[in-house]
Amino acid sequence: MARITRARMNREADYLENKAAARSDAAAADGERAATDPSNSDHTRACAARAAQSARNHATEYREMAATLRAGEIPEGFRFD
Repeated sequence: MARITRARMNREADYLENKAAARSDAAAADGERAATDPSNSDHTRACAARAAQSARNHATEYREMAATLRAGEIPEGFRFD
C-alpha cells in the first residue's frame, strides 16, 4: 500500500474546501431560489427545498472531511484515487 503524504492530504483538503464545498454551496443557493420562486409549482418548490438541504449537508460534509485531512487523519470511507 502506498503511503499517503501530508502534502497529498492537504491537496485533497484544498479540493474539498475550495471546489466540492463551493459547488454544493452554489447548488444550495440555486435550490433555495427555486424553492421560493412563486412561479414554480408547489411540487417543484418542495423538491428544490429538499435539494437545497441536501446540497448544504454535502458542503458541510466536505468541509468536515477537509478538516480531518488537515489534522493528518483519513476520514472514514475516504478514497485516494
